[in-house]
Amino acid sequence: MAEWGKGDPRWIVEERPDATNPNNWHWKEKNATQWSKDKLNELLVGLKIENEQFTCEVKELKRCEGEASANNRKAKLVFLYEWHIEGKWEGWISTGENRTKYEGGFEVPNLSDENEVHELTITFSVEKTKGEKLKELMIQKGESLIREKLGEYIRSLKEEFSQGLILPTKTSST
Repeated sequence: MAEWGKGDPRWIVEERPDATNPNNWHWKEKNATQWSKDKLNELLVGLKIENEQFTCEVKELKRCEGEASANNRKAKLVFLYEWHIEGKWEGWISTGENRTKYEGGFEVPNLSDENEVHELTITFSVEKTKGEKLKELMIQKGESLIREKLGEYIRSLKEEFSQGLILPTKTSST
């Protein structure tokens, strides 16, 4: 017990009109799972990968399993997310009369807060052996575009989704 007036200022609980989480001290968790699924779909589905000869497009996310949350404790944000993503892509030859469509897939088994975007494992497959050139395009150009979009998801989670998680205090200007 401290003498009157000699206590730690953190002990003084801020009086808030909304009676919510004074000084942003207590743990607060905001579920970001559905928001993340929607955001990943928005960022990846429709993504086009092209060169002079071929065009590939991500058609759907067949699997988007995992969870995400944004947390606040002592006015610090902590983001936890772990995703296993599988997608389907279609590709075709851009030039000439041949419009044969080829289908393939991609997998990202380790999108999580424990891995940087450049550390992610991204694998590609194609259903027909004649589509190997399209698979090469997905590996050469598609991998970096998918990494870029996954990085955009992480930035959005940290900047957009976390809005309002830390409440303004008397001593802060926000």
